[in-house]
Amino acid sequence: MQLFRVHRVNSKFAVLAYLLALASRAFALGRVARPEVRRACDSPKLFAKLLTPVANALNMRRTRTAFARINHSETTSKALAVFPLAFAMFAVGATATPLPAQQPPTPNPFRTIQTDSRNDAQAAVSESRYADVIQLDKLPSHSEPPVITALSVSPSGELIAAAGDDHAIRIVALKTGKTLSTLSGHLGWVQCVEFSPNGKRLASCGHDGTLRIWSIDETPKVLFEKSVGHALFSLAFLNDDQIYAVGFSNKIYHWNAMAGEMVVDHACECRDVRAIACSPDGALVAYGGRDGVLRVRHVNDSNDSLPSHTSKPGESKPGESKTGEWKAPLHFDRIRSIQFSQDGRQITSVGEDRRIVHYDVLKRTAVGQTEVGGGKLMGLCQLETNLFAIAGSDNSIRIFSDIDRRVLVKLVGHDGSVGVLKRTSKLIISGSFDTTIRLWDIDRAISSSDTQGRYVHPIAAQFEDSGAGDLVK
Repeated sequence: MQLFRVHRVNSKFAVLAYLLALASRAFALGRVARPEVRRACDSPKLFAKLLTPVANALNMRRTRTAFARINHSETTSKALAVFPLAFAMFAVGATATPLPAQQPPTPNPFRTIQTDSRNDAQAAVSESRYADVIQLDKLPSHSEPPVITALSVSPSGELIAAAGDDHAIRIVALKTGKTLSTLSGHLGWVQCVEFSPNGKRLASCGHDGTLRIWSIDETPKVLFEKSVGHALFSLAFLNDDQIYAVGFSNKIYHWNAMAGEMVVDHACECRDVRAIACSPDGALVAYGGRDGVLRVRHVNDSNDSLPSHTSKPGESKPGESKTGEWKAPLHFDRIRSIQFSQDGRQITSVGEDRRIVHYDVLKRTAVGQTEVGGGKLMGLCQLETNLFAIAGSDNSIRIFSDIDRRVLVKLVGHDGSVGVLKRTSKLIISGSFDTTIRLWDIDRAISSSDTQGRYVHPIAAQFEDSGAGDLVK
């Protein structure tokens, strides 16, 4: 329920004062006709809803979360309601435009699941459909659920691994939303988790600079761990027994289960590498970071069995080094996510320059690039051969067609930056700074968009920071 649209002002402090004053004016003078607003003085939770746009305007995630949980006493709510209007009006000198009243929401048949043990019975109510929103239970030492910065889907599609700023990793049953186990050990934000191709291992890394390999069974345990002198941001399985990892350094690390150790495989010119991916055939590894350059390299262990569309070291193509590595400057800002196509012939990347770029491995050149608009792009997953889901700092997910280079539909529902995207055969799974994991039915989203090209999640957030009136760009 967003009552007013505030015109641009220079002071965040003034915006806060102004919006509080507008709320107090509505309460004290009774000049807003909507019954739910008139009841706000007597409803602490509803009053908290009115304050959420303030946090959105100031881009304060923690404040938004606090407002969502606020439990003011009746006295406190009424005290806030008499915040002096005159002070804000003279301090800001801005104007506000009332928004048209919204229609009453349609009753929602979908479920939200918070993965607390008390909800086990609720989680098992329906085995025939998935939860629409999963919010991880908070740890005993934390006051709120974690921000979601890392997700992975098991090869079977039955489990997801989720992690974030509370340093723990949860293994969650995708269909019920129930947390099956919690893995502890990291000492900082967990930035990446990935299941091995056979689903028997899970790898994780984060701000503590540690790569951990976990067994995934009834009693998960750490199989390997090693720390480096800087944060690790991304990792990728080459196969069940090998991993590449990168982070805030120019070093590319390689873990081999047979050797039981992690070593520096090689170094590059970029000193802040944020994304890495391995080709499905295990022949190539691609990575990128702060300088916007995509680097592609032959995997040494695969040189004797490279597919016909690649060249071995010593058989370099133009722009390729003697070690079988080549570079392509694709982005103007930091690369945040990279993905190979199923045949390994194309690499798609997104970055903080708000662009999605397609790179042909055979031709060694970009074959398509589109500025999507909105916020900085952070998440990427391929849905079909020419269909991608992309997401970022404007809280939205866009389904992008590579055929005609346009956004087909914009998915709305998160109330924070969407930093990671994964998929199953039918679902897009998104993790956000709003502390939720949302599941989106791909076919329904594409076929049920509104006239503005938007699909609103069945359990929608109250607000969308990018603006309720923005059209798909």
